[in-house]
Amino acid sequence: MVFVFISFLSLFFKWQRLIFILISLEFLVMSLFILFSGSLNEMMFFYFMCFSVVSSVLGVVIMVGNMKFYGSDLCLF
Repeated sequence: MVFVFISFLSLFFKWQRLIFILISLEFLVMSLFILFSGSLNEMMFFYFMCFSVVSSVLGVVIMVGNMKFYGSDLCLF
């Protein structure tokens, strides 16, 4: 429940920057991962785990693509 709270706070206060959106979505996936680890059967848990890994990699690819082609992701690096 703490991870859900942190992710929604991060989405609410820092929704303008892509990196913070990705971090808050990862916290949301982590909370769902903890919630579903005991209640789903093995096949559905494997499906959920693959979906979360694919969405994480896709988020990183989108962020790197934005930095490569547009030059800015609104982060202070």
